[in-house]
Amino acid sequence: MKNKLIVWLVRLLQRFIPVNHTGSILVVSTTALGDTLWATPALESLRASFPNAHLAVLTSPVGEQVLRHNPWTNVVHVLREPVLPRFFSLWKQLRSFETVIVLHASQRLVFPLCALLGARRLVGSSGWNKGLDSLFTDIVPDKKQHEIVRRLELVERVGAKRVSEKLSYFIQPEERVSGGYVVLHPGAKDAFRRWPESHFAALGQMLRKRGHEVLVTGNKAEELMVQRVSAQIPGATTSDPTLSLRQFAGLLSGAKLVITNDTGPLHLACALNIPVLAVFACTDPALFGPHRAEQARVIARHPTCDPCLKRTCRRPFCQLQISPDEVLRYV
Repeated sequence: MKNKLIVWLVRLLQRFIPVNHTGSILVVSTTALGDTLWATPALESLRASFPNAHLAVLTSPVGEQVLRHNPWTNVVHVLREPVLPRFFSLWKQLRSFETVIVLHASQRLVFPLCALLGARRLVGSSGWNKGLDSLFTDIVPDKKQHEIVRRLELVERVGAKRVSEKLSYFIQPEERVSGGYVVLHPGAKDAFRRWPESHFAALGQMLRKRGHEVLVTGNKAEELMVQRVSAQIPGATTSDPTLSLRQFAGLLSGAKLVITNDTGPLHLACALNIPVLAVFACTDPALFGPHRAEQARVIARHPTCDPCLKRTCRRPFCQLQISPDEVLRYV
């Protein structure tokens, strides 16, 4: 019923909105760190294919930090939540685009917003739009492929040629940190993606015995986890949990190796071309893992439950299939 009402209102309002013919392009990616990094090959391809186009991005606050200093975009607009009170002001900012490409959005109101911009083409993937595919002029069939490739197929729909499949993050010289430490990143937004804290601690102990500096990292929500892991590793240090994404990227730039779960910092390390080792058990690295990243390695196991419970899993024992000794061998 909610979607039917949204579609009806959009169709009604579209009658009064003129269609834009400006040649400008808006790319929408309003979700997390990894999702925005996955958008960078698509942005690079758009800029290479349409060098004179005005190319803008609507993204999240963390996405703005990812795209800061990115040479392929003309402007970055930030979507802040809640969306509803900001809907009209955003509409006024964005109503000048001829083409809108929705790479990924988790906020339902983003889809009617994009449909009301007067764009001649609204492009998205089938099944990714919270049941609002009918608002789009161009729907690209979804299939089993890496998320980077899915995004590239969306920009190819509007005539862009694929020029790269590698992630990009433009770190500035003053943001870099000199280090030489091994980073352990035990956190992830979803608990089912996390290798056990005890395994990270055991690995850290073995690394310290071999003379490696160990830095345990995490954000504010992961602060207690970081403290629990580091407390079990003699001589380990921890990152400041209040670091901005740009500051955190600078910290990663000083690492000689990053060991992490399936989470955003994995893809940030790939974009920075830092050696990274990732542990996967409940998610498919062929879809969500490192892609065209020469410095990345994955240790993966299939889920032990069929079907995988994913976000409802309270004890992801499938992660126990990967031992600290095995990860150490990869190190």
